[in-house]
Amino acid sequence: MAPPVSRVVMIVIALMVIAVIVPLAIGMIAVMDEVLITVPFNMTGLNETQLPLKSVADPALLVLLMTLLPILAIIGLIMYFLPKKT
Repeated sequence: MAPPVSRVVMIVIALMVIAVIVPLAIGMIAVMDEVLITVPFNMTGLNETQLPLKSVADPALLVLLMTLLPILAIIGLIMYFLPKKT
């Protein structure tokens, strides 16, 4: 039995978002030292400063959020569409 059209549309949207996020994530992780993040307030009392992404976010967290979660979502979608034994 085929899934309803609304589910298929949501799955297509999810796959498109994943297709955009994964390459951006890999690129962001690769150039983490060069990317500057504007921080509106920091502990030194400065109102606005720019810090490298590496000093703001832990690289392991970026790998988890930007790369592994979309991969797990793809695996979940594959498992959803595999034929089930009845």
